[in-house]
Amino acid sequence: MKFGKEFRIHLEETLPEWRDKYLSYKPLKKLLKNIPVPAADNLPPEGSLPELHEWFVGILNEELEKFNDFYVDKEEDFVIRFQALKERIERVKLRGNNDGMFTSETEFSEEMMEIRKDFVAIHGEMILLKHYSSLNFAGLIKILKKYDKRTGELLSLPFTQLAVHQPFFTTEPLTRLVRECEANLEDLFPSEAEVVESTSVEQNQAGTTHADISNPPPKTTLSLGDETIDIYRSTLAAIRAIQGLKKASSTYNPMSLSYIFGNQDTESTGAVTAENSPSDSFTALHKGDDANEDVHSPK
Repeated sequence: MKFGKEFRIHLEETLPEWRDKYLSYKPLKKLLKNIPVPAADNLPPEGSLPELHEWFVGILNEELEKFNDFYVDKEEDFVIRFQALKERIERVKLRGNNDGMFTSETEFSEEMMEIRKDFVAIHGEMILLKHYSSLNFAGLIKILKKYDKRTGELLSLPFTQLAVHQPFFTTEPLTRLVRECEANLEDLFPSEAEVVESTSVEQNQAGTTHADISNPPPKTTLSLGDETIDIYRSTLAAIRAIQGLKKASSTYNPMSLSYIFGNQDTESTGAVTAENSPSDSFTALHKGDDANEDVHSPK
């Protein structure tokens, strides 16, 4: 499946409030189609290429700002919510250890059920944010390659090197938060199977269809509730999109999606990180200090 179609399907299946936070992939493709192709002598009109370069880089910088703002806000929200959940667990444990604090075993079970739902929800959102990082980075690479092909420029290398140092691409703190959340879930609810586990689910869901994602098991629906199920569906859809991207590229080079996702750490929850990014390989292929000229980081 082509990247554009995979990306569109993911947007349709992700949380509605997240959709406008993703890369404007289709509009950017349309913009590129309106860029005039260089003449046969490869010499565009004087002054036109620098202006085009500056204009297009400005648009991409706005996209980076959008990614960064959303990613940082969500990550901060996760930290606050996760800490509140841990404190809530401690209060419930304290109440459970004091006779008479809970009116019945049912009250205790209901309280724990609500906590579990909140844990599953935040965990699913964390995984979804990891894949948000990966999908947007992959989309950027696709757009940059199309720009280079259309104009004959070499914007991919310097802009990718800029992108890998952006907050939305620095996913290591989020990865640690995901692992801590999973450890809490395993400790508190070891027999429950509704959690979207960050490592095993990518293997188990490789053959999942869109129908499977849209119709989770009835037991899961009943136990987690509609709001959490929406997160569950969106998370599985994101994982499926990443699986599709791993298979989509027929080439294997530092600018291919198969290379990017193939180089990920097996312990990763899906996002490309600064540690496993292809930026070093880009540098090896395109040496020269002048590569970073005319590329300006978002303010």
